[in-house]
Amino acid sequence: MARFPLVIKLANVLVYLFLLGANIYSVAGPDQDQSPWHEDHPTFITPAEYAFYIWGIIHFLFGGFIIYQFFSTATEPVTDGIHWHFVSISLWNTLWLYLWQTNHLILSFIVILITSSQVSFVYYTLHNKYPAQNLNDKIWIHAPFSLYHAWILVIVLINLFAAFTQEAEEDTKPTLITKILVFLGLLFLESTAVGYIEYFKGDFAGALVIAWTLFTIYLGQADLFIRYSALFFSVVTLFHSFKPLVKKYFFASREETAPLLG
Repeated sequence: MARFPLVIKLANVLVYLFLLGANIYSVAGPDQDQSPWHEDHPTFITPAEYAFYIWGIIHFLFGGFIIYQFFSTATEPVTDGIHWHFVSISLWNTLWLYLWQTNHLILSFIVILITSSQVSFVYYTLHNKYPAQNLNDKIWIHAPFSLYHAWILVIVLINLFAAFTQEAEEDTKPTLITKILVFLGLLFLESTAVGYIEYFKGDFAGALVIAWTLFTIYLGQADLFIRYSALFFSVVTLFHSFKPLVKKYFFASREETAPLLG
């Protein structure tokens, strides 16, 4: 048991409200044009703004996490598994938001890498050491970090392209190198989604975040090669996402009815 579990939980509440407030201010404040949720720093891999609705779902689930952590069933995974990492993640994420809005793209890329490493640590810890014991664990502890892990990888990729590749200005066409880099980025996202399904016991939530992002890249880009590459990878990701469900329910039902038909 971690020392001062109540302090950890109260700190989680404070940093959650801080991060939520920072994101609301970035969208509704006077500098909203610099918000990452308003397609600032456009790249040739930036999705349509519909993709960023995922962040609202993540905030909602983390709101549930903040409440659920005070239940006895959540104490061990929250205080021993997540520990102080949620506090660290929230502060790093808020710093990233500030650096992005103030056009410090290389610094923001470094910060989002640190944030991603923290989220990845929590994600792997929960999956390997603190598997969900009930439905509430799945919804309020595992689901938000699954979505967050997938989404933070998307942000890493967008920030990488914003900092180091050609800017997608109006009427500007991507160079061949840019197209190749975008294709590799899309392949990375699709491979990550397959990893969620194949290696993390069917992490459906994370895979769907990737599938949705790929589809919104298709919606948000004008170049035909980039658009249809994103659409292709989105379809492949969806196929892998639903494959475990098909195996579980369709083939299981066939095995149950086979003796009756025989």
